[in-house]
Amino acid sequence: MPTDTLPPWLDARAIDNALSREKAPDSAELTDILDKSLALEPLSIQEAAALMRVCESEDLARLLAAADQVKQKVYGDRIVLSAPLHISNHCGSECVYCANRRGNTTVARKYMTPPEMREAGRKLIRQGHKRVILVSGQLPNADVEYLAEAVSVLYTVFDGLGEIRRINVSVGPLQPEEYAVLQSVDVGTVLIYQDTYHEQSYRAAHLSGPKSDYQTRLKAADTALQSGVTDTGLGLLLGLGPWQYDLLAVMLHAAHLTRVYDAGSRTVSMHRLRPAPGSSFAAPYPVSDGEYLRCVAIMRLAVPYTGIVLTTKEPAGLWRDGCNAGCSQLLTGSVANPYESWTEAPGEKVPFPIGEDCHLDEVVRFLLEEARHLPSFCTACPRLGRSGSEFLSMVQECGMKSQCGPNSIASFMEFLLNYATPYTRQLGEKLIAEKLDGLPEQERGAAERLLQKVRSGRMDEFI
Repeated sequence: MPTDTLPPWLDARAIDNALSREKAPDSAELTDILDKSLALEPLSIQEAAALMRVCESEDLARLLAAADQVKQKVYGDRIVLSAPLHISNHCGSECVYCANRRGNTTVARKYMTPPEMREAGRKLIRQGHKRVILVSGQLPNADVEYLAEAVSVLYTVFDGLGEIRRINVSVGPLQPEEYAVLQSVDVGTVLIYQDTYHEQSYRAAHLSGPKSDYQTRLKAADTALQSGVTDTGLGLLLGLGPWQYDLLAVMLHAAHLTRVYDAGSRTVSMHRLRPAPGSSFAAPYPVSDGEYLRCVAIMRLAVPYTGIVLTTKEPAGLWRDGCNAGCSQLLTGSVANPYESWTEAPGEKVPFPIGEDCHLDEVVRFLLEEARHLPSFCTACPRLGRSGSEFLSMVQECGMKSQCGPNSIASFMEFLLNYATPYTRQLGEKLIAEKLDGLPEQERGAAERLLQKVRSGRMDEFI
């Protein structure tokens, strides 16, 4: 399909022109680009392409360090933790890389029932989770009522102490009236991952079914925002298309959403293509560990205000380094997570798993021991109704950081007191003391007041 059928914001020729650059930036040009990022100004695709050509180890170290500085300026030193929850693997699409693809006969198909959803929610809560991302296959009728039922069920789960306070959903394109159904049950961010913006690669990987419609997928965030959804999230499946092209394209997409709707992209999820049960598909454009970190850092430098989401399905050392290169959110292990827990047995269908242990405490402990970041379970923004343009404005004015610090500390203490193992609690209390010492006086006072409430048994405390 010719590129002139693309939406105006996706300028494929401009991307190709930017990527035609072969020369690495010299020291002066690199300094100018990094200084622009450190001033929290979005980069052009030409400037991002220049960062892709950085090759000297010293310059690459400067790039990664600058990305961390930008993240610290915008959100502070915290990593928000969420859990994906797969509620169904029925799907009407034939995506060659996915275990859920319609033609995959090696998997057992399953819809979680409301009682099973409730039990899965309890298991997540008992690990300390407050944020959940619902994931399911994509059927031609979108199954939006089923998704809405799952949201309603999970919001009512209470284990006597904790609850799920924020539910985001990963969905395909919906009709305006279907987005209204999700809004009626208080869905948070609507995540619509393009996976790859590279048209040839997209069409080669998505053979049939709802997800094969490249154009509709590109326009889905617009449709959602026009329908009254306040926050959308974008996402890449790195390795499916050329990562350099995809990085510039998602930059253009986020800039378009900011320009037209004053909302931007609340998050950009950056996951690598992984093996899936019943699929022999290999990444057409493999992304090395070093390239992956470069992707994370460039995205932070180029789109400073977005939440950048990584996953613990990456090797531990890699997602730790990603936390030091601009990542602000992390997806941990979950229950009913097919891509991490399925094992194939000859002659048997791979079961849809329900009720497996997740590993939130291990993730938190690793963050404390290795990355030295503050794990955060804060849900203050949805509690206060901060979303869309209001959220973006607050982030742009750096008002988010002043609240993220105290709120993250309070939510983390809630986790340590009620869910952490003794060793993790010991490490966490020590880190909180260190972080308090580094806060400005006003923020430290706010954090200490919140901590006093949490230690006395209060829950869900924030400013």
